[in-house]
Amino acid sequence: MITNIKSMQGMGIYADRSARSPSLEFRRYNLVYGFNGSGKSTLSRLFASLEAGGPHPKLPEGGSFEVALDDGSTFGCPTTPAGLEQRLLVFNSDYIERNLQWAVGRANPVFYIGADQAEAAAELTRIEADIVKADTRKVAAAATEKGAEKAFVSLKRERAKSVASRLHLGNRKYEAPNLVKDYETWKDYDQPALTDDELKSAEDVRRLDEPMPRLEPVSFDKTTIGTAYRFIAEVCGQSLATVALAEVQDHPDMLLWLKQGYEYHEARGLAECLLCGNPISSERRALLGGALDATVDQFIARLTKTDERLRGLIEASARLEGQLPATVDLAMEFRPRYKDDRERLAGDVRELVERLGTLQTALTAKLERPATPVDMTGVASEQDVLATAERLASGLATINEAIAAHNQSIADFAKHKDAAETSIRRHFVIDCRDDFAKAAADLAKASDELKAETDGAIVLRDKARDLRRRIRTHGPAASVINKLIAAYLGHGELTIDPVDEGYELQRHGRPITGVPSEGEKTAIAIAYFLSSIEADNRKLKDVIVVVDDPVSSLDTKALNFACSLVRTRLDKAAQVFVLTHNLQCMNEFRKAWKGKAKPREGVEPTATFLFIDVTIAEGQERRTSTIKEMSKLLREYDSEYHFLFSHVFRFVTRPDAYDDHGYMIPNLIRRVLDVFLAFKCPGGGGLPSQLEKLCKDYPSLDRERLTALERLTQVESHSDNVDDLLSFSTMTLEETREAANTLFVMMEVVDPKHLVRLKSLCS
Repeated sequence: MITNIKSMQGMGIYADRSARSPSLEFRRYNLVYGFNGSGKSTLSRLFASLEAGGPHPKLPEGGSFEVALDDGSTFGCPTTPAGLEQRLLVFNSDYIERNLQWAVGRANPVFYIGADQAEAAAELTRIEADIVKADTRKVAAAATEKGAEKAFVSLKRERAKSVASRLHLGNRKYEAPNLVKDYETWKDYDQPALTDDELKSAEDVRRLDEPMPRLEPVSFDKTTIGTAYRFIAEVCGQSLATVALAEVQDHPDMLLWLKQGYEYHEARGLAECLLCGNPISSERRALLGGALDATVDQFIARLTKTDERLRGLIEASARLEGQLPATVDLAMEFRPRYKDDRERLAGDVRELVERLGTLQTALTAKLERPATPVDMTGVASEQDVLATAERLASGLATINEAIAAHNQSIADFAKHKDAAETSIRRHFVIDCRDDFAKAAADLAKASDELKAETDGAIVLRDKARDLRRRIRTHGPAASVINKLIAAYLGHGELTIDPVDEGYELQRHGRPITGVPSEGEKTAIAIAYFLSSIEADNRKLKDVIVVVDDPVSSLDTKALNFACSLVRTRLDKAAQVFVLTHNLQCMNEFRKAWKGKAKPREGVEPTATFLFIDVTIAEGQERRTSTIKEMSKLLREYDSEYHFLFSHVFRFVTRPDAYDDHGYMIPNLIRRVLDVFLAFKCPGGGGLPSQLEKLCKDYPSLDRERLTALERLTQVESHSDNVDDLLSFSTMTLEETREAANTLFVMMEVVDPKHLVRLKSLCS
């Protein structure tokens, strides 16, 4: 069964529906009531589109809709119109116009399966059963395809969203179509995806709004290390062989002490030694002056300068670590490798400083005892020092390469960002291409299966169509139609007779002259339609029947019979929709189906009562129809009086609020007034006469104020029929409010209990 109209856009007067709209809860028996002009014809043509397998020519151009069935399948226009052609039948004015030519007294044929075609009929029945199974498989295949498509769309959307969050594109977008394009570009890329650090680096590049600062390379001359080492080692190994003093030869460590003591005594002209107190002879002075000459000063000065240079070299080497750029100063993509290179280089710097420190220790000892060669056993070997310097130079070369690459990336900042974007996009394609390929393959497989099932169903339908063409005959249907017409009209004067290409309308066995009466037209049309339901080997239990206004221009007896005939004939159908604007017709079906619409313990209702509500939203000029649950005031009462009164009551009790039914309030007031006065002032004379009688019976009524109701009579003279309730009024809003208030004042005076009960019902 059809359970809901899931979506509806651009369908004339109807408001658009979407997946978020409340479900219409269609059941086996569905009664839809609406005033003339509310959109019933459009609704019947929506169903007729599914019967025809294509959009009805009288539906609005560009409109679309989709209905849902209880098995989960969906059909609609323009996407999936085909599939219900053999199951859905629509009776409306278009059907009558298409099949019955009143002016010429002819009707199209209704084909039944001939009795002499039993074998072919059995084959047709088997194929039709296969069609049902094929349709079930097709629905399942369509569901599988839809699920695969949904999964694929979700994968593309979520992965594209993930990629976009890493690209930091600003105003640009990266969406599913971009991911699909990237997949086609890199689906065969044979390099690995980025590591976590590489991905983070590329993402950080994308975050940058402007390039990072340039960095300066770090200088280091490894040759100075070897030169310094050899020179210092040589100096530390030298002795002062030129000093002729025996004391110095025997006690070289006393050299500086003797020199300083001699210079002190000479500078102060001391004749006696401050240490021993003995006089210093001239010979002794001459001997000391010759032994401690400028050579010693030069040697000591050379040692001192060498010490200063060594200290400077050690400090310069130690500063190398501080001169290295911090890892965070480099562009992100260079950081992981640079970090390790920098740590290794810092270790080499510390090792070089430590080994030069051993040389410093030896030189310090030499300065303290310049005449004595220094013990070099604690000094790092020249080979070790040079090896450390070599590693340091090599490491600095690597560091400077990273700095150069960093500076180049700054110079090509835009290209650099583009390259980072490309690497991120490619990374995620590599990361998801297996899932992408599987989802695409699943969708392709599901689409192929759906196509196969669809093609198979088409083949079966073609076979069924050929069989029907071979075996069907329209003669037997004539007797069925004639029996229905006779039962309907109560006589057998009017009949149809099969001719070569259809039926001929006859009266008393002769071709009819003139046009049948409206009642006869209704009888023929209903009988013709009901007889066609089981034509072409259809089974009533499988058919969805839509009947749009089965009665028109009928007296009460004929109307009741027509409604009863339709209801009883369609009782065993798979599903029935009755659309009507006729209140009496609506009541006939409402009373018959009322018990089916009420839920009972453990039993779900099988009938749905709906109303087509027509409103004008605030700020709009165009009327809009919405299908909604039928009001209890229509569902529970045979008259529309209570329902119409409820609209007037709401209008009166909300004087400052916009009423989206306001355009029809004058008509509603007139209809409520007519019904009320029909009971309170029976008889003819028209509304002015009835008001005069009321004023005589109820002197407290203000006759002058009742002129608002007389004005209503003049303006709304056309509103005697409920069918006209959707027409616009020329009354102003102020006049309408005055008339509504006057009506309530009059009802309060004339029948206050009646008014109280009506208000209670509406509340």
